[in-house]
Amino acid sequence: GHRNDFVRADTCPNMFDFASRSRRFVNHRAIFPSATRASATSIATGCWPANHGLHGNTMGLPDGDGVRVHDVGDPAFVGKLRNAFGRTLKVPTLAQRLAELGGAIIASNVSPGAAYFQDPDNYGHVVHRAGSYGPGGRSLGPDEAPVVSHDEAGDEDLGEWFCTEVLQRRRPRLSVLWLANPDHGMHAGPLGSPTHLNAVACADRIFARVEETVEALRAEGEDILFLVGSDHGQESVREHVAVGARLVEAGLKDGPDSTDVVVAPQGGGGLIYIAPRAEARINDIVAYLRAQPWIGEVFAGAEMLHLGQRPENGLRIAFSMSRSTEPNEFGVPGLITVCVSEEKPGKPQGFGSHGGLGEFERHPFLIANGGGFAAGTIEHGVTRLIDIAPTVLRHLGLPRDGMDGLALPQN
Repeated sequence: GHRNDFVRADTCPNMFDFASRSRRFVNHRAIFPSATRASATSIATGCWPANHGLHGNTMGLPDGDGVRVHDVGDPAFVGKLRNAFGRTLKVPTLAQRLAELGGAIIASNVSPGAAYFQDPDNYGHVVHRAGSYGPGGRSLGPDEAPVVSHDEAGDEDLGEWFCTEVLQRRRPRLSVLWLANPDHGMHAGPLGSPTHLNAVACADRIFARVEETVEALRAEGEDILFLVGSDHGQESVREHVAVGARLVEAGLKDGPDSTDVVVAPQGGGGLIYIAPRAEARINDIVAYLRAQPWIGEVFAGAEMLHLGQRPENGLRIAFSMSRSTEPNEFGVPGLITVCVSEEKPGKPQGFGSHGGLGEFERHPFLIANGGGFAAGTIEHGVTRLIDIAPTVLRHLGLPRDGMDGLALPQN
């Protein structure tokens, strides 16, 4: 959740200093929705959601002659997706590509879905508090994988284990550390507040420990590509709108629990799945949404390709919520309306959220160090989350076939 404009000397001095000695990508962009679970999958596969098949933080799956929305963060969702379509993702992850070539260890302290969809078919090791797994789905005991708390202390513990156990001892071909913060702190209070800034400081301390370990390994002769970044930014919640309930009121959805038209909330955006029996309503739904002051943009059918989404398996409409660049009470710009439901009530007004097309929520940061990247340089061209995986494979001298992204420019 770390915004690019918060990579500053006063907020995270270690990362800021590191950026000055590395190559910084200042126009780095998130996917749509700018939500962690789909973002993690795009980072792991180098593909847009249209091609890897995980649509967002929530996602519709077939249910009889209709569709039901499921929370991708649920540890059971991997199995639900496999049962629905006979597979998890439509493309291989980095963990799958590296399974016989030195392996991957992913240590994550975010939601289970964001962790497991970096390697949903258990080709490598995924370490997470909800359950850790090795190749073949073997459950890892506490002697092999820590169970940490979902907070700053847990991030500190996981970061230390990552440095000592993963980087120094096991040394897989790919090592990933994904912290809960600052995203967790941004969701827990206003942006710019002490809660947010303490979460940034926590992540910065852990980063410094990882960098220290990487430099020690380089001194031993290891050739390490060190990538540091975030999956999205956040903006401040100004309003909640239950879009599904509004469609019921407008006569465009049969009822609150009906499966004809279902809305999958993503925070600052949403996805709408439509059963075949209700497809005649698509144009009316689009027209209704475009007339609402709480909507930003609406994309229907093939228009979703511009967002990296595709009309498939009932998904027919994507939308962003309204937003502005006005500041919050702490002077941090970016206010968004969020799409909610009874199951997904959204973060409180004034707190941080994301998931749409707001300028700041879709502007994460990225820094590359080593691996042939020119030190002390800045890339102003647009780069994307999907460019990370092909960059990793280029460094390892491996094929990058089947990816939507491009390896990042080194100088």
